[in-house]
Amino acid sequence: MARVLTAGEGTREGEVLAFIAEVVREDGTAAVPAECAPVLLHDARCRPDTDGCFRFRWPAGPVPCGCVERVAALLLLVLCLPVLTVTALLVLLCDGWPVVFRQERFGFRGRPFVVYKFRTMDRRAETLHARLQRRRRTGGRLFKLERDPRVTRLGALLRRTFVDELPQLVNVVRGEMRLVGPRPLPASDQDHYTQPAHALRLEGLPGMTGLWQVSGRNRLTFDAMCLLDIYYLCHRSRRFDLLLIARTVGVVFEQIGLRGKAQRAGEHTGGIADAGRRDHEHHGKPAAPG
Repeated sequence: MARVLTAGEGTREGEVLAFIAEVVREDGTAAVPAECAPVLLHDARCRPDTDGCFRFRWPAGPVPCGCVERVAALLLLVLCLPVLTVTALLVLLCDGWPVVFRQERFGFRGRPFVVYKFRTMDRRAETLHARLQRRRRTGGRLFKLERDPRVTRLGALLRRTFVDELPQLVNVVRGEMRLVGPRPLPASDQDHYTQPAHALRLEGLPGMTGLWQVSGRNRLTFDAMCLLDIYYLCHRSRRFDLLLIARTVGVVFEQIGLRGKAQRAGEHTGGIADAGRRDHEHHGKPAAPG
């Protein structure tokens, strides 16, 4: 039987996280009323169960990046080779060397690995980071600037179209990441982990895209990011992954101006909003890892 969070509207996300962590550590099911998790209801557009609660039950074990997903990433790398080549040449011609940005980030259970992206910032970006971070306090949010002076003109375009993320397919092929999962964070963001519940987001392999990436991204607090990531890990399934990938494509189209005010992918009935709920209703528990 699920333990229900006895709190009302206005409950802080940190309190919700602490409740979920306590219940899942006891191998139980946590039920969080929708009014206590507006980020899931409004930003992520997930639908609660019929009793108005979102349920969290930890899966049996971690989900590795399987052979099928790694082969799929390799095929995507081959298909994207023309885009990768042109992008690399543009970065080299416009902004010089290096073309690929390498940074240590932390993945499954905090294990460090090197993530690959096309370079979108000035070569002095790392040295300027600490100075800008001291000047910018974001109240529990990850360090991001709306108009980051370190981002190059070409880099802004690559970020807007998400082309800068394509080299991470190499990380997927190597089994360090998945196509879908929590965002891997650099060392500069590690001080956000201030309570045990935050570490639950590290119990799954990081991904190129995920629920946080399509639900508000940098305007959300770190607690909200953790809540989204934990919900995803509790409800992960092939269907949920495919829906998140489809919604990511929709976000890309919106970013480059091809969607206008078109309906977001997943808002319709049977879309991302129903993914976790339907898996729970059909099986009595979150979908088994695919």
